[in-house]
Order: sequence, then C-alpha cells, then structure tokens
Amino acid sequence: MKYALFVLICLATLPATAGNTSNPDVKKFVAAADLCEHFLGEIGGPGSAKEQKQLVNKANRYCDIAKRQFKKVDAKYKADKDVQAILEDYRDELDD
Repeated sequence: MKYALFVLICLATLPATAGNTSNPDVKKFVAAADLCEHFLGEIGGPGSAKEQKQLVNKANRYCDIAKRQFKKVDAKYKADKDVQAILEDYRDELDD
C-alpha cells in the first residue's frame, strides 16, 4: 500500500519538463526513469540487509524498464525536438 502511494506521488510530481508534452510514451518513460533514480538514491541508506536487497531489486526493475523505454521512445521520436529535449536529461544514465 505504501509503495502504491509513493508511485502515485511520483507520478503527480513529475519534473516540469515532462509537463511540456502530452505524449503518454514520454510520461511513462519519465515515471520509470524517476523511480529508477529514486531507488538508486535509497541504496546504502539506513535499513536492514533485507530492506537494502528490496531496494536493489526495485532499482533494477525500474532501471531496466526505463532503459528499454528510453530506446523505444528515442527511436520513435527521433525527429521530435521536445521529446529529445526531455530525453537529454536522462541520456547519460540510460543510453547504452
């Protein structure tokens, strides 16, 4: 339940650049990428070994999703300047 609430809060507070487009592909990507970054930031913080393992699993899950979506959105919207501007914020971390 608390994770569902967290996800809803993350989606409601997407970065300002995500609001510049009504593109659902981009919004979905940004949500996954932001969750990836969040969980990566939580790793190594306070918590038991079990909680740290859960954070690593969640980070891996959302980062894998974000990487796959990044590739798809980048290829699909190669000519769209607005989408490319949004992707640029994530390119260094997610582009292989």
